Amino acid sequence: MQFDKQQKRLRQSGATMRPGPPSLLAKVLAVVIGAALLVVGFAVSLVMLAVVLAAGIVIGGFVWWKTRDLRKQLREQAMRAQQMHEQQVRERAGQCMDIGDVIEDVEFHDETRQK
Repeated sequence: MQFDKQQKRLRQSGATMRPGPPSLLAKVLAVVIGAALLVVGFAVSLVMLAVVLAAGIVIGGFVWWKTRDLRKQLREQAMRAQQMHEQQVRERAGQCMDIGDVIEDVEFHDETRQK
């Protein structure tokens, strides 16, 4: 009920709820505030990007540091496997094969070996 009384008083005094067209000051103020919001939004996005990149670098460095022993073991294991493979190639190179009645010298060519 109170609201109706206030509306009635406003109508009698000539005040309306609808504002008129915006003034030049209101338009300029809207443009300035809009530009400021764009600049602030861009700055915030740059800060967030920097934080995400820094976190990625820190996490990546941590993982790299914690896995260095594993990488070393894998390198050593690969070297041992390659040495064993080369040793097997050398052992096979001079072998003879008995195919029925024919005995042949075997020449072994390792195509998988890196040169």
